[in-house]
Amino acid sequence: MNEKLGELREAIRGKGRILVLFSGGLDSTLLAWLAYDVLGEDARALTFHSPIIHKEEAAEARMTAEIIGIPCEVVSVDETGEDPAFSVNPPERCYLCRKIRNRIARKYADEQGIAVIADGLNASDFGDYRPGMKAAREDGVWQPFAEFDITKEEIREISRQIGLPTWDKPNTVCLCSRFPFGTEITIERLKRVEDAETFLKRLGFSVCRVRYFPLETAVVEVDDIAKAVEHKELIAAALREKGFLFVTLDLEGFASGKLNRTIKAKDE
Repeated sequence: MNEKLGELREAIRGKGRILVLFSGGLDSTLLAWLAYDVLGEDARALTFHSPIIHKEEAAEARMTAEIIGIPCEVVSVDETGEDPAFSVNPPERCYLCRKIRNRIARKYADEQGIAVIADGLNASDFGDYRPGMKAAREDGVWQPFAEFDITKEEIREISRQIGLPTWDKPNTVCLCSRFPFGTEITIERLKRVEDAETFLKRLGFSVCRVRYFPLETAVVEVDDIAKAVEHKELIAAALREKGFLFVTLDLEGFASGKLNRTIKAKDE
């Protein structure tokens, strides 16, 4: 691991100036820390403020950037208004999203005189359906963790040793991942999902997803099914109040990327 890190640091130093696409999650936080540690003020971070991201996550990203010390620019974007095809929610939705964001990032980087844009994709990310990776390759985004074969668990352990506050942070993904492909994504629906998940977190669930299924159905995934059953009446009432007509509990519990099963099923 030390050898990998040494090579990665040298690669970062060789880039001269870097713009890190910064969500404040586990991967991008370590990359931003390394970039700033190696390059100082020649490393910058760019965070997107968007309706497809939890407001709490955007606020946490800004605070994490301050802890690291890296200069961080926050740019507002509404993907649902940037490309009509995005809201239709096709299987390549993440590709469309990345193209929008890469375009904005490239414009900002050019204005700052920065040639290299980097993100936190790592070697563990290749086992799932990730159309956003194609957009990153097309647009020349550097992915150093993938290049140096650094896995998610290695990133977590390095972050723990450094003392980064994100070392034990659960994976976070955009709110669009709660919608089955083909289900229209609107600002109102995104807000409904966000509010429902905020309620569940305040109820004490550290990991939760509220999937938006047809007929205004909320499919709740949590890390503690027994606790959800115990509070089922409270949860159902709260989510009905937020606009869902039906509230169900996924007995499998939380699983990242679960809706990608629909893509795999079509391919079989």
